[in-house]
Amino acid sequence: MGQRHQLFVIARINGRYRQLAAIHHQWLYGHTAIRRCRDTLNIFGNKTNRIPLQQELIAASQKDDDFWLAAHDDRHKNEHVPFPFIMTCLVTGASFNLDGYYHGVSVEVFYMAYDQGNNNNGITVFDVTEPANPRYCFVDFMGMESEREVDLDTPLSARTYLEAYYELHDPANDEVGLLPLVESFQNRSLITKEALADTWPDGAWEHQSPSNVDSTDPLDLGGLDIADKPKSLRNQAMDQFLDVLLDPSEQDVHTLMAETDHLNDFVPSLRRRLYDQASILEPSAKNIGLLHKALEGVTTVDLSLFKLWSAEHLSAVVSHLQAGVDGLKVLNMSNMPDLTEAELAAIMKLEDGKATPHLNTIIILETPKISLDFVAKHFGKYDVYHSELFRRALYLPHLSRYGAAPPPALQFDAPDNISQLVWVGISTAQSWDKKFRLEDGHFDWNTLKYSTHMGSGYGRDPNLSYMTFMLDIPLPIAKATQGLRRLLQYMPLVQTYPFDNVFAGGARCFATTSTLDDDGYSIGPLSQTLSEERQYLRDDPAGSGRNQYLKPGHWAILLIHEAFNARDQEQLDRYTTLDENEDKTPAYKPVKRLRYMLAQATPDSSTSGSRFLTVDVPTYIDSVLKDDADQIRTIKTWWAKEMANVKTGVSFYDEQDAQAILDRVYSKEGFGEVGTGGNSD
Repeated sequence: MGQRHQLFVIARINGRYRQLAAIHHQWLYGHTAIRRCRDTLNIFGNKTNRIPLQQELIAASQKDDDFWLAAHDDRHKNEHVPFPFIMTCLVTGASFNLDGYYHGVSVEVFYMAYDQGNNNNGITVFDVTEPANPRYCFVDFMGMESEREVDLDTPLSARTYLEAYYELHDPANDEVGLLPLVESFQNRSLITKEALADTWPDGAWEHQSPSNVDSTDPLDLGGLDIADKPKSLRNQAMDQFLDVLLDPSEQDVHTLMAETDHLNDFVPSLRRRLYDQASILEPSAKNIGLLHKALEGVTTVDLSLFKLWSAEHLSAVVSHLQAGVDGLKVLNMSNMPDLTEAELAAIMKLEDGKATPHLNTIIILETPKISLDFVAKHFGKYDVYHSELFRRALYLPHLSRYGAAPPPALQFDAPDNISQLVWVGISTAQSWDKKFRLEDGHFDWNTLKYSTHMGSGYGRDPNLSYMTFMLDIPLPIAKATQGLRRLLQYMPLVQTYPFDNVFAGGARCFATTSTLDDDGYSIGPLSQTLSEERQYLRDDPAGSGRNQYLKPGHWAILLIHEAFNARDQEQLDRYTTLDENEDKTPAYKPVKRLRYMLAQATPDSSTSGSRFLTVDVPTYIDSVLKDDADQIRTIKTWWAKEMANVKTGVSFYDEQDAQAILDRVYSKEGFGEVGTGGNSD
């Protein structure tokens, strides 16, 4: 059953096309397939994803020929998920959109043949050889379940694929927005048939030869112009000057550079030359000084190419950059298989407490000697790109049909960060029944009972259920507020049964955030706990360890979803305007769709009488950023603007109700380790 569709990522690696990722989508065809293709192209082409995408292409270029052969034991090979950032981009783009769309996908072996999947609506292929210009195509290889036939085994454009299902100019389709959807692909490049033939040489591609693949498109490893063009006299003179400057026997650097300040192209030219020679460049005092000069004003720095430089040398570069006016903000140390935790600690000056103050993003993909435990302990306040952090959610058995057992729990040690999410669902039946209300109109949480079961009849169930999740990804302040903003937009729109729509979609709300950009197409790791099978909590006075524990000083997001199972907003509006004398109409405050607050466990509640500090986002920002006035102003201004545009019934929750529910959710005795929770039955 279903409208089955597979999606693939390919790229030209060392002269020929290779597969990098494959997934299965059980219900994807027509305009929905086009929308998922559009979003995935936006993700692959997003500038904030450029560095991690390039780093995995570099990792792919270092694989030997045997790696690309199909394994006899599919399960064993796919447990690795060799390119987890690329896979996360594909999974997120194909399964999620903030407009309320979510549909689960399953991870396939990365080398799965294009025609190997259970299919009746074609495939989508993405070519990420050029990260700045990803290409796409659709392919029908067996005859799709569409209104009209298309050519088999040939690249299809978005228009051609759509026309197989719809009459584009039929007024009946105007509401779907087919023509604007087609126009959004106007500047997108189509994958060639030759590229498909090179990727899958056994396919029936009208006998196209793999040798005909266009090999003129360079692998973009930094936007450098590597085309063979005639050089101007000025460029030739600059090359000659750099030859002299970098000559190991030349030591009079200050004299040579005395007149370079007025040469606008000197610093970019020096930077280009140093990176061209990075793998063989000796870490002399002269070369370190030249690199300092070359990186003046640069806030995104790649030090992974300087293979001969020790941790001490790289630490000197990092310290120098941090002392600059703008400081170092993004550091790439990927594809360094020999980099140890001790060396990374030295580079980051972790032991002396002088960790880089301006840094917000660390990219350490393909660094196998850097463990996740080390990352969680030291880098919780950063936006972190680590291969195993991306693989965590991709291991899940329900996501990958070849999956291994879920990885162990992970918590990032950053008290000011938001580390937990609590979701409470209040059904329409509860909202309408006065026995669950106090005289002042607030909910009587002691009367509401907690249930461990949520079924399709949940809206008629008089019980209350809640779920709590450890957010096992690093959430620095800017990233956390972006994720919460997306949650508040997404959750009121999504269909809430099955509940995977809410929480797996919630994982994607946090994954599509970045400290670098906020256009919704930046990709970070998926939370494994939000993505995994649901865990239900219940009130447990016996203290069996099922209740969650919030450490003093740590923060949690509390989301209370009221009347969430109403059919639509019209039903909610009607409910709030009914006459007080009509049946089941309470004489108290209108019900909102979604309310939120941030909560922190207080170390001492004897004076305040409350175990939790409950605040809105602006107050949270003031609390955790303290003396950083510029960042406080930036985030608070952004938040106010964003929330003014939210039209889905979101509000800050009432203090009295929030304190009551937090007392019920979190154990007063503190029994249960952090990270526990859920029904163990």
